[in-house]
Amino acid sequence: DEEGSFDPIPRTPKDSKKESDDEEEHESRLSEEARIQEEEDVDELYHDVNINQGR
Repeated sequence: DEEGSFDPIPRTPKDSKKESDDEEEHESRLSEEARIQEEEDVDELYHDVNINQGR
């Protein structure tokens, strides 16, 4: 009877926690890269303004 062998409790793979951590680390790294890029863009903008003002 195959219906009786159905497990109604969903199981997660043992390494799903590790995958979750890897995903969080990846997102963290992406947000860090985005923050750095934003800072560089702002620095470049101020540099351009200073050049235009003759500084």
